[in-house]
Amino acid sequence: MKRAYRFCLLLYPRGHRDLFAEEMLHVFEQAAAGRGGDGWLWQFHFAFSEIAGLLSGAAEAWLAPKPATRVAGTAASYVPQELLEAQRRVDAKIAAMVQAIANHQFERARQLSDQERIARANLHALRQKYGDELGMSF
Repeated sequence: MKRAYRFCLLLYPRGHRDLFAEEMLHVFEQAAAGRGGDGWLWQFHFAFSEIAGLLSGAAEAWLAPKPATRVAGTAASYVPQELLEAQRRVDAKIAAMVQAIANHQFERARQLSDQERIARANLHALRQKYGDELGMSF
């Protein structure tokens, strides 16, 4: 099942895989290990729902609009890549936290909450840095 899951992750755009694949695989492994002995019917349901979720998520990732990199009304035309990556890290932590809560992994959700808080503080510092340097207001 893990091999099929990894294969389905290849359906996502490369940027999405680079940001989220490791975390998605980790959450999948935890969910599979947590209920591994519940019988073949549960395993079939689990496999079907995970694969269906991956397929719909991949389609959504391909169809979603690309993140905007232009900042209207600024002297600098583009947001620095470092700032975009910091925002993606915050978004990834939030998505992983939601997934952990949905799977009743509350201890993991608390850990992710702490990581998200740190990532958000880093994003705030970068916004101040680039806001000052480039005359942007965030």
